[in-house]
Amino acid sequence: MTHIPKGANTPVPTEALRIAVGRRQLPGVPAVDAAALLLDVTGKVRGDADIVFHGQPAHPSGAVRHVGSGTGGGQLAEWLELDLPRVEPAVQRVLVVGSVDSGVFGQVPGLYAQVVGAGGAVAAHYEVTDATSETSFVLGEFYRRDGAWKFRAVGQGYDSGLAGLATDFGVVVAEAAPAPLPVPPPPAPVPVSAPAPAPTPVPLPIAAPVPRAVRGVSKTGPALAAYGTVTAPVSATAPFSAAAPSWAAGLFDFEPRVFSGKEDKKITVDLPFPPNAEPVILEARVGREYNFLVVQIPGREDDVFCDDLPDHHGRALLVPPRKGGPVKLKVSHSGRWELTVLPLSAARPIGPGTIEGSGREVFVHTGSAAELTVRARDKHNGWFQVNRHEGATPHELRRPADELVYAWNGRRVKEKVRIPAGPQLLVIDKSRHQWEFTLDPLRPR
Repeated sequence: MTHIPKGANTPVPTEALRIAVGRRQLPGVPAVDAAALLLDVTGKVRGDADIVFHGQPAHPSGAVRHVGSGTGGGQLAEWLELDLPRVEPAVQRVLVVGSVDSGVFGQVPGLYAQVVGAGGAVAAHYEVTDATSETSFVLGEFYRRDGAWKFRAVGQGYDSGLAGLATDFGVVVAEAAPAPLPVPPPPAPVPVSAPAPAPTPVPLPIAAPVPRAVRGVSKTGPALAAYGTVTAPVSATAPFSAAAPSWAAGLFDFEPRVFSGKEDKKITVDLPFPPNAEPVILEARVGREYNFLVVQIPGREDDVFCDDLPDHHGRALLVPPRKGGPVKLKVSHSGRWELTVLPLSAARPIGPGTIEGSGREVFVHTGSAAELTVRARDKHNGWFQVNRHEGATPHELRRPADELVYAWNGRRVKEKVRIPAGPQLLVIDKSRHQWEFTLDPLRPR
């Protein structure tokens, strides 16, 4: 483990990383929210999309995600995921930010940022020891240097809250409604009862994302980490002008479920799916040795996954049984795997411009009518299919409304299709291709 003091830096592997913004779990301690800001060469965000937090949990590039919270070993953390190879060239720095809505950081014991590599090793650990009256913190930053990435322990606090921090980095801050009554002063910082040194931090043995009490459900079974997407409405006083996706209102919402294993295994997704529920997203990650994965619902003819994962990662739609209730899955693979079940609100946003990727993916388009140019290539002449889902009710989302692209033995695919105004899902249902999507809004006549 690499412990670094404030102001120090350390190289990090250029791969998918997980970042915990954590603290010791004690009663009465202020809740800490984690966020990431993607900055250009000027040190500013380019727009609202460059802010990733619980209300906007995924960057359009797919490089940064807010992936939920978890507990373990007497600690509580919110997790971010940063896929460094997918960070756009225009992004030079990625800030890791923490904030509290009530209280101050002087009341938060053991505040730290921890960077975990793909293999589970801790690449960097920075613990804040000098917090007092701050209500927001830049804990650390990832930055490019000579073609590689480094992590720096920043430790810069703001007494002006997240709004003050965000303004420094070019975020347009929404005006909050004035408080009708004066706010009482925060309670005194939690006293330190003994001068003994704090225990050495260790990678958090997160068992599961923390379930929402209103849902009354929790995950059973092991997990590698709190990995998935937590969606929550933005409060009226939230400083960011971006809002939670309104298209997801009324859909089945839940905390992500994470399952991991090796080779063949049967698992149960212990969620109370309502009858005729809309699809959910099944995200798969597999090891570098093997990339072919099969996931089945026993008794159902169509597989959820039966694909190569070209970059060892893919996302597909999982349609729950009509009767509702938990879903049993059969996983077949030759090595280690990890599955994350996410609500449909975690679909990857797609807007004007070009995005690239590989394998299967689930997009949400909420903009105007557009022309979609699809380019894809696969040296193995594979099957490539893109479907469109839309509907006024969750039940209507269970089946595709249109087949946009279909190619059998498609070494190279290039098609232009028109899509209506959103909201709608665009789903790559079958693919071992490297693909490129370009969305151009149609001009009004």
